[in-house]
Amino acid sequence: MNEIALDSLHTGLIRVAPDGRILWLNAAAADVLGRSPVSLIGQTLGAVEPALARWAARVNSARPGYQAPEARLDHSEAIADVVFSYQEQGILIELHPIAARVRRRRLAERADQQQAVHMMARQLAHELRNPLAGVRAAAQLIGSQTRTPGIVRHAEMIQREVDRLTRLIERFASDEAPSLASTDLHQLLDACLELVRAERHGQLTLRRDFDPSIPPLQADGERLHQLVLNLLRNAVQADAGRIELSTRIEHESPLIDQPARHAVRIEIRDDGHGVPAHLRERLFLPLVSGRDQGSGFGLAIAQQIARAHGGLIEYHPRQNGSLFILRLPLIVARPTAGALAHG
Repeated sequence: MNEIALDSLHTGLIRVAPDGRILWLNAAAADVLGRSPVSLIGQTLGAVEPALARWAARVNSARPGYQAPEARLDHSEAIADVVFSYQEQGILIELHPIAARVRRRRLAERADQQQAVHMMARQLAHELRNPLAGVRAAAQLIGSQTRTPGIVRHAEMIQREVDRLTRLIERFASDEAPSLASTDLHQLLDACLELVRAERHGQLTLRRDFDPSIPPLQADGERLHQLVLNLLRNAVQADAGRIELSTRIEHESPLIDQPARHAVRIEIRDDGHGVPAHLRERLFLPLVSGRDQGSGFGLAIAQQIARAHGGLIEYHPRQNGSLFILRLPLIVARPTAGALAHG
């Protein structure tokens, strides 16, 4: 079977030279390693995945085969059944990601639970509108009946905070379906990154690692902008000084809604203080926040937008910071009428 055919397999395959250099790998293997295939060719296996290099060192002509069941990789933190086969030209590594569909069911069940709580919170949001309007009107009345600067200032502060909460509630309680249009994902991500940097007055280190092969998506650009901005601001509020953002295409992803077959995976890494362990299972629920002044709506709204697109957000703790993974269906934007006319 030639390498073009092997590239379409679901099983990840890596050919490694005797000196440890990666000679070739297919798209499925690159997905497991969390890198683009082009960036891995010619690198040493030990630099890419030390765990694979350690196991590969056990394979030789006297021991031509080795299996590492449910192996956790070091850098990508993926779990896979790994098979090593000795060949004259080097070693062939097979990567079989395990329990992907079980994981999807678990995540989907959790998302459904979140959605149920979200429906309750949406009803609560509707109930809160009238009391908030009353609080605002009372603050406005108090401010208009006095000339004491301190009282006026506090009355205006109450009105601003009520307006902020009302905007949050309106966004959270929205029932509108996504307004799909051609969306340049990387342009959108760049705009979000620059906005967050400006909010931090430039005191933020940003690193981009974008896959240029990702085409324009059929998506709601305005809502995706809000989703990404919520995730980035969450990192900033966790005292992150560095944010790394990467994009990849994930083939045959089991973690997105059908009928899409492939996903766009967006990873946001930060070096902040992370999420407390007791909040991780409830992180995307409304009113759950790790900050004293947090509203508890930001991540809930982000997950709501992801689910409306048929996607999903996951959280993974890191030794120093957090990793959020957003998967969206890879639905290529439809040509516009103008593009068709000029085609």
